[in-house]
Amino acid sequence: MQNPMQKLQNRLSPTAWFILLWFLGFLSLSLIAGFFRLLLSFAY
Repeated sequence: MQNPMQKLQNRLSPTAWFILLWFLGFLSLSLIAGFFRLLLSFAY
């Protein structure tokens, strides 16, 4: 019996994984950028 994560990995193609990871990275970067912009606007 294989765990659910393994099953999910088998279903998703490498390209899908690449897009998913790229999207997640982009999202986190924009979140951090927005957070810093907020901090800067409060600082001044």
